[in-house]
Amino acid sequence: MSEASGPASGGDEGYLSSVVSGLRGAAENVVRAAGAVNPLGEMPALPEVATHPGAMSAAQLGAIRSALQAQRDAVGAMQSQLTAFDEQLQVLQRLLVPLAEWSATWARLEERVVPRAAAEEPDES
Repeated sequence: MSEASGPASGGDEGYLSSVVSGLRGAAENVVRAAGAVNPLGEMPALPEVATHPGAMSAAQLGAIRSALQAQRDAVGAMQSQLTAFDEQLQVLQRLLVPLAEWSATWARLEERVVPRAAAEEPDES
């Protein structure tokens, strides 16, 4: 009989490696998109995955867990930074509204106070 592609087969190693590398690539893309050079420093290298996840040592699983937690912490930090930046933009936007109104009022006042004839007279040389 042919080998079945099940949990005990060697195909799991390739599948798990591709999932892990896909997750790492997605996390790196998020960090790059946020403009951070590398907020976490160098990511720890992932251990070589044995034939199936059950054969991984506790240290290997701990390293994977730590790497995932570091990535989640980086995303949380970026979310906090974006929230603070959005709040700053909101304050700036609120400050510009009365300034724009004051500027328009000042322009109307200038039109009434400054005589147009003096502004339109050509210079006599």
